[in-house]
Amino acid sequence: MTYLIGLDIGTSAIKGVLISSEGKIVSREQSKTQIEILKDGQMQFDEDDLYRLVTTVIRGLIQLLPAGASVAGISISSASGNTLLVDQEGKPMTPVFSWMDTRVKDEIATVFGKLDEEEVHRLIGWPLLNTFPLAHLSWLKCHQPQLLQQAARVCMSTDYILYRLTGKWGIDSSTATTFYLQDQSSSSWHLPYLQQLGIDIEKLPVIHKPGKKLGQILPEAAKETGLSTKAAVILGSFDHPSAARGAGVLDAGQLLLSCGTSWVGFYPLLKRETAIGQKLLTDPFLQPEGAWGGMFSLPAIAASVDKFVCQYISDASDRNEQFSKLAAAADAGAGGLMIHPLLECDNSALEGRDPAHIARALMEGTAYLLRMKLEQLQHAGLPAHTITMVGGPSETFPWPQIVADVISNELHIVNGSCAGAVGSAILAGIGIGLYKDERDAWQRAAFDRTTRTPNKEVTQKYEELYRKFLAKYN
Repeated sequence: MTYLIGLDIGTSAIKGVLISSEGKIVSREQSKTQIEILKDGQMQFDEDDLYRLVTTVIRGLIQLLPAGASVAGISISSASGNTLLVDQEGKPMTPVFSWMDTRVKDEIATVFGKLDEEEVHRLIGWPLLNTFPLAHLSWLKCHQPQLLQQAARVCMSTDYILYRLTGKWGIDSSTATTFYLQDQSSSSWHLPYLQQLGIDIEKLPVIHKPGKKLGQILPEAAKETGLSTKAAVILGSFDHPSAARGAGVLDAGQLLLSCGTSWVGFYPLLKRETAIGQKLLTDPFLQPEGAWGGMFSLPAIAASVDKFVCQYISDASDRNEQFSKLAAAADAGAGGLMIHPLLECDNSALEGRDPAHIARALMEGTAYLLRMKLEQLQHAGLPAHTITMVGGPSETFPWPQIVADVISNELHIVNGSCAGAVGSAILAGIGIGLYKDERDAWQRAAFDRTTRTPNKEVTQKYEELYRKFLAKYN
């Protein structure tokens, strides 16, 4: 029996799985991450602390390895876009800029002049944003140019972890998309951007396809993780494409709902132009042999919902459990209460309301926003014939049922909150030659699946309520 480890380094937590080649999840581990929030929109974290959390998760996973067994391969997916400078000795020179950092104002324009947003989207695959590494590096170019010039390596947080494990620098084309320095169609660094920033191409990791073997575990990393030096480290992908692999969402007409810090819809697409034309975040996914990926998001909606929960329900450590129990106790329609989770709410509108109605209205409002996006894309020619939900909310009740009832569609749940980590484990299996590709992995591995079926009576009620939500907020 061959054993694989998949890690999913998210914004708020690191999740890991140890799986067998037959798809059995032997163990699961999770550890919360820490982000420091400073003035002027600065959000950062310590890379060495992140690496220690990664090694702790790995050590926890291998506790349940059968006697005499070892891990053959490990791979990492991540919520990337976190920028780091590294010196000649391989040490971080700065805290990591989080992808949520909003300190950047006009620095991109200062460095690059007026960039054509459509041209950036077509080149990079993602629309131009004032966050992510292109923005961070522009800020450094403007405010700390000597630091940028002195850096031996310009990388992202996951690249550094891979370096600590193997002593080698490498990045996959999916994760490299979030760097905003890659020409996505050719999977190569875009030299004009590097020249404007004054960054030598040798300072960047080499780009490979997801599932490419980067190297073996170093002796020092073996001591830190408990892994054998024979274990191979395989390049992963961005987190949502990894979750699609881990949920078996591989073909056009399928849709993945990946519910984490943001709720993301991921469509496998036959043509890259389809994603670009609909202004979707575009991922190379199964290229060059298979589909591209297109993504839309309800950005940071989990944080918005949590803000409501803390203010009107509970700010205790078990508030998510309370939130779910209260929502389950309320009837569909939340007693006539409607909440748009991404908008500020007039306090007087919720003061004195039943906490169960508030909880239900938050879940329903999120589902209404999701349906709005799905309908927009369906009208643009992107139907979803099958829908699979993953992420933390997929393992709760009644949120998945509410989503199924609001969108009036069966909702499959596969690998729940660990789908991203399972996708990484599948890439680890591909990298060591255990699986030919993702389809082969799904033919040989048996993962559990549950289905939420819409309640016809409740769906009819939500149809009317959804129209009222549209009239109020659209």
